[in-house]
Amino acid sequence: MKKYDYILFDLDDTLVDNLENVRYAYKKMVEHVGEEYTEEGFLKWYLLDKQFWIDFHQKKINVPEEYQTSQELFVQYVRSLRYLMYFEGKISLEEAFLINELFLDALNEVVIPFEGAFETLRYLHEKYKLVIATNGPTVAVKSKLSKIHCLDFIDSIFSADMTKGTVTKPSREYFLELQEFLNFYKTNRMLIVGDSLKTDVQGGMNAGIPSCWFNPHHEELPLEYEPTMVIHDLQELTRKL
Repeated sequence: MKKYDYILFDLDDTLVDNLENVRYAYKKMVEHVGEEYTEEGFLKWYLLDKQFWIDFHQKKINVPEEYQTSQELFVQYVRSLRYLMYFEGKISLEEAFLINELFLDALNEVVIPFEGAFETLRYLHEKYKLVIATNGPTVAVKSKLSKIHCLDFIDSIFSADMTKGTVTKPSREYFLELQEFLNFYKTNRMLIVGDSLKTDVQGGMNAGIPSCWFNPHHEELPLEYEPTMVIHDLQELTRKL
């Protein structure tokens, strides 16, 4: 008898190789402002981007009231702040809005799956309800899944920009809204699969949902995290479920 009904997959760095995806979009971004690509610049952007979302999750990012009039404007403003920070005053907010659209479009152009993503989702789709649970923009999710030929295996997509107030993983509120979206409340019958200890595994711990840490680089597990299981390649999941 199967242990779970729903498998909640993270997308970036779990099913999709986000590093190369972001590198391509970054090249488009710096070309747009007339700068050359450098590895140093890309590393600066990559680290800034990661820290930005950590700060956002911790509610350290302030959004002026005029950008809280709609969910779409709120999300656009928050995402555009990263470009203002990176270019350090060289661009206006209006230009940052334009770069955000360019960056999102570029993210959709080149999408590289993790090895085994297609085979794993195809196998699990026959046995479970598969859900993409991501902090990434909804607009990019379907495109990415289509480009790795996996969209047909996914039953539902849930993103932070679909929530009230844009709550994100790992907050308990994110997973409460996800349960409401799915109309399914048996947390012990769900499994979160993701690469991030801070958002996926911690999210499971916060919401009382079992989790599977996807650890392709064989990193050491810190004592403060307690995933239900650990896998090092995606197809390992088909043997454990």
